[in-house]
Amino acid sequence: MGKVFLYTGPGVFEVLANVCRNPLEALKQFVENAADAIEQSKTAEGHIRISLEYGSPTNDDKQGPLKRISIQDNGAGMTREKMREMLRRIGDSEKINLALRGEQGIGLLAFGLIAEEMHLASSPRDGYPSSCLVLKRSWLKTGAAEIVERCPTHQHTDQGTVAYLEGIMPEIASQLTGERIKVYLGQQFSSDLRAGLFTMSISEGEESEQIHPQHFRGVKVMSTQVSLGHATAFVELYVLPWEMADAATQLYGRKGALICSLSELDDFDLPPWNDKRLEGYVRCDRLKRTADKTAVVQDEVYRALVNELRVLEPKVQELVTEVSTESLERRFNIILGRTGRLIDKFLRYREKGLLASLALTAQAPRGDGDGHGHKLQPVPEPARTSVTAAPSMRITHPPFINLKSPPRERSEYRSWYDPNEGIICINREHAEFLLSQREDRRCLRYLFSIWAKETLLQEFGADAQKVADELVGVLAEAEPLLR
Repeated sequence: MGKVFLYTGPGVFEVLANVCRNPLEALKQFVENAADAIEQSKTAEGHIRISLEYGSPTNDDKQGPLKRISIQDNGAGMTREKMREMLRRIGDSEKINLALRGEQGIGLLAFGLIAEEMHLASSPRDGYPSSCLVLKRSWLKTGAAEIVERCPTHQHTDQGTVAYLEGIMPEIASQLTGERIKVYLGQQFSSDLRAGLFTMSISEGEESEQIHPQHFRGVKVMSTQVSLGHATAFVELYVLPWEMADAATQLYGRKGALICSLSELDDFDLPPWNDKRLEGYVRCDRLKRTADKTAVVQDEVYRALVNELRVLEPKVQELVTEVSTESLERRFNIILGRTGRLIDKFLRYREKGLLASLALTAQAPRGDGDGHGHKLQPVPEPARTSVTAAPSMRITHPPFINLKSPPRERSEYRSWYDPNEGIICINREHAEFLLSQREDRRCLRYLFSIWAKETLLQEFGADAQKVADELVGVLAEAEPLLR
């Protein structure tokens, strides 16, 4: 066991505070170090394994508190001498010159935002006993550290490093769930995982789950490489059928490190890059992050990237419009078909007087009892006047309604009837339709309401009071079918 001291570069703790603004970002520092170690070792089958260990359950808790997180890699590993050298160069790392992910060389100190202690057990080759570097939060102010030659708790003989974060702070444990870590790392290391530079898994107990790269939704519309002079960038884009709040195009820099969302940069806070129907990524290994790792250094490579993406903008905008329109039309055709079947079913049930009994059936519990051992008695159906649909209402299949962009004189109408084509036209630009179309069931209800209104208008003409009264009745009768 040997006492050693940290020799930090200027302003290292201020930089650390900016780099790690939350526990997930602090954890990412250790995964970045593991990824760098794998790259330096040039191993063909690199892997990173994250393990979460919990204490004993208390009272009604199904799972005890999070006690330890370990991050294991099969990368280059370190000797005791390498550990000492690393401590002397915190904040002045050789990684700055090697263009690796951990550019500031301060990732080890990030443990202090997560846990009380860090034990870094590392071996430079298979069969060689690991040494263990120990750092504690209580030691950081004095710069103390220890290097244990044969740690009885954390020793191993496989090449690579295991970072043990011991004594997870209770106040941040809830932010480090397995699911949150999996999603976050899948996004942050999406480019590397997709390129197969290493595999990553996470375990909570005995079961281990693979961490996959961020899954892009929608239709893949572009996968291309662009030249930036002495550098290249790779662009992969997907178009969603409609806007999604979390849609974004990510920008990756040195060795696949996520820099930020493209639209967070002033140069790309404009269409099509800030369109919520577009997502994907842009990667250029020559891009560098700023000191706080929240934006890109705007050097000549970045300016070249801006110029090349400007050239792509018209094509990307065209693809967004084309694909999202096609997707919407395809989806609306399906919903229109479902609406047609719903209306036909409604009319058949209505003609046979089955809607009232359908409502009772939908609300009754399973079996013939009330759940307390008492047999339910049939409820007599109240007397009512049967309303038989007119032959003109007997519509059995589409097209009976259609989506239309309204003429100017009807721009505020939700719908209108076109006698020439014999169809009900839905105003696809009306605010209520745009709101309803985000969710299939809501859109179905909206279209049914439009059909009921327009059909009753054809039956009762200009008698607005009668139309309104009958419309309420139709919607009330149809409620069991709309659930």
